[in-house]
Amino acid sequence: MKKVGDLMAELGFREDAPDSVKEAFIKHLIRASEGVEVQTPTEKREQKKNETEQLSFFDVSPQTKKASSF
Repeated sequence: MKKVGDLMAELGFREDAPDSVKEAFIKHLIRASEGVEVQTPTEKREQKKNETEQLSFFDVSPQTKKASSF
């Protein structure tokens, strides 16, 4: 079995090519062979940057009981 780096060299990929190009190629190979979608490390970082954190606040004011009138 060949290493991914060897396969990419045989296909003409340059070592100094951007990582996003390499990731896209590997993603395509996985999708074509296995039929599943995967996230690349770059996509995961981008998703994490774009996520917003849900802030929750709770009421710390003293609770007052109101008299109920019937």
